[in-house]
Amino acid sequence: MKTGSKALLTGTGLIAAFAIFFAVNILANQGLRNVRFDLTEAKLYTLSDGTRNVLKKIPEPITLRFFFSDKIASAAPQIKQYGARVRELLERYAALSNGKIRLEVIDPEPFSEAEDRAVQAGLKAATLGDGQLYFGLAGTNALDQQETIPFFQTDKEQFLEYDLTKLVYALSNPKKPLVGILGALPLEYGPGGVMAAMRGQAQPYLILEQIKQFFDVKMLDANKPEEINDKFSVLILAHPKDLGAQEKYAIDQYVLKGGRLIAFSDPYSETMAAMPNPATGMPMPGADSGSLLNDLFKAWGVEIVPDKFVADLALAQRVQTGKSGPAAVVDYIPWLNVPPAQMDHGDVITADLTNINTASMGAIRKLDGATTTLTPLLMSSKQAMLMDISNLKGDPDPQKLADQFKPSGDSYVLAARISGPAKTAFPDGPPPAPEKKDASGKAEPAKPAAPAEAQVKESAKPINVILVADADLLDDRFWVRSQQMFGQNLYMPIAANADFVINAIDNMSGSGDLIALRSRGRSQRPFEVIEDLRRQAEQKFLSRQNELQKQLEDTQKKLADLQSKTQGQSNALLTAEQQAAIDNFRDQLLQTRRELRGVQRELNHDIDNLELWIKFINIGLMPLLAALVAVGLGIAWRRRRARRVADS
Repeated sequence: MKTGSKALLTGTGLIAAFAIFFAVNILANQGLRNVRFDLTEAKLYTLSDGTRNVLKKIPEPITLRFFFSDKIASAAPQIKQYGARVRELLERYAALSNGKIRLEVIDPEPFSEAEDRAVQAGLKAATLGDGQLYFGLAGTNALDQQETIPFFQTDKEQFLEYDLTKLVYALSNPKKPLVGILGALPLEYGPGGVMAAMRGQAQPYLILEQIKQFFDVKMLDANKPEEINDKFSVLILAHPKDLGAQEKYAIDQYVLKGGRLIAFSDPYSETMAAMPNPATGMPMPGADSGSLLNDLFKAWGVEIVPDKFVADLALAQRVQTGKSGPAAVVDYIPWLNVPPAQMDHGDVITADLTNINTASMGAIRKLDGATTTLTPLLMSSKQAMLMDISNLKGDPDPQKLADQFKPSGDSYVLAARISGPAKTAFPDGPPPAPEKKDASGKAEPAKPAAPAEAQVKESAKPINVILVADADLLDDRFWVRSQQMFGQNLYMPIAANADFVINAIDNMSGSGDLIALRSRGRSQRPFEVIEDLRRQAEQKFLSRQNELQKQLEDTQKKLADLQSKTQGQSNALLTAEQQAAIDNFRDQLLQTRRELRGVQRELNHDIDNLELWIKFINIGLMPLLAALVAVGLGIAWRRRRARRVADS
């Protein structure tokens, strides 16, 4: 009876254990579906607070269709893995959207209706093997407006969350952002300014045409500060020269109330210096063409160094000059060609840009005691110095500027984000209204302006400002070339100036949550130690290979000389010296090949040893430790049992 009871209890216990196991799994699958633990170093699978806020604010349902050629991607494991990550992230978005995001995962097989839908949505296919790989996203909202990511590029993985959140935000807020532009640079008239417009020769700057393709634009009148208000998603200051106190106050309040500002402020605008004088029609190269707003900038914790420009020998553009003799191409240190290496690759604005052309850029510096954060977007090299803008007035000589150049060894900030808490630049209240005159021409007493709203003394949230210490980069001549073809003007960009401006507006016109998103890490993490060893092996191997190549060329030359001397002779008539040279060549070749194989074996030996240790730790060490723990527990249990028996 006793044995039967034990067997019954054992069987019942096993059945109960299995039942509990399955019950726990079912409950966990249903109740803990959204519970996850992200153990990656860069928290790749943890969505930022900004993304969560965007998902909470979706007003109407959104449909996301993820097109991924799963079968074709099997031939490329890296793309297959990245596709799985994108899908998991999209599922996470749908789970956190309170049912507002409907996700469809589609495998567009060749010649199928699904492939037709991918093409119709504007997705791009990449050739992989014998098939076409689709790897993109198409989203639609309740108004049938569509946003797409044509193809998920693996080299942009760090911006995956930003791209997805931006798409969701665009579908949630389908209205085109309104951009206000204020400044002295005649973007809507072109290089000739108002005078050209009066003659019917206006030719708007291409940068403005580019902006109008993506955003609604309103050009603001500097004499109407009341136009600067919160209806604008972004306010652009395009060379804000000679602004009055009322205009500066309006900008100050706009920023403190949460408005997004992009300021192109220049210590010396070469574009404006070349503008014709309205009275004479001649350029004004000696006139003051700066547009610094340091009284505002200082309230935000920064300033542009006055009366100075950044000269950089390493980034200098090459220009043609004939001032010091015959025409020659020389480095012109005031004009910079800023390469990707001098940009912030962690910021979505500058991450994928090529070069940006600028002219006489200023230097931005953070002030002591600033409460804001300055994040550089563009930097000079360390082969740079600050030079006085007086060197640029008139007709500067590139060679004379180069002779004065002495690098400071410092890198200077050329463009930057400014964010954080800030106070007003008008602590004493709004500035007085402009002076008015009565009918007799007598000045009326100045009265304080009567603002529609109470003055904001301090920002309630972090301000969002992008400051660029140059306005000339907006000028066509620095970033685009035109040519005539079939009677039409074709414009070819030679720099990414327009992309920089569009990216900045696009980023700043989004929600504050979207602006706060930064780049994330990559799911593909290299084995750094192994890569270092492999790199060293390749370096040594290539070095030895070059030596072999040189020896081979020398020996071939000697052999060619011998053959030219022995032309017409048979092998049997070769002299002993000639035969010895040929034999020596063969011996050298074989010996060098042996040495190369030895170098490869020796260097790969380090990698092989490391891989063996890793395999041992992953495969053998953990089971060995588990076995040792089990043996230790068994010994401890037997000893306790033996003590109980002895005590009883």
